[in-house]
Amino acid sequence: MLGNIIQKLRKEKNLTLSQLAEKTSISKSYLSQIERNIQSNPSIEILGKIAKVLDVDIQTLLSQDTAKSDTNDNGKGNVKNWNIFINIALESGLINEKDLIELRKALQKGKK
Repeated sequence: MLGNIIQKLRKEKNLTLSQLAEKTSISKSYLSQIERNIQSNPSIEILGKIAKVLDVDIQTLLSQDTAKSDTNDNGKGNVKNWNIFINIALESGLINEKDLIELRKALQKGKK
């Protein structure tokens, strides 16, 4: 999941949670919630700040998250990952509400 990927990358950079919080200007408690997968849908702005400090791009964070779920849960995580991606696209203005509805319908169809 996304939180596990962020935690792994943070540890590879030898950063504590407090250091990541300081460098990103994101509260330590919020980062902790992300890493523990309590907060599983951070905004594109938050992901951007984290990615910058960890020296990766947002797509890398999301694609690693998707690849991990593909191998671990027999595809069940794909819908969740698509929902995260769709929400990020909506928040950043890449898609509109009408597109959002169509994408969610398609996801629900594919889930059955």
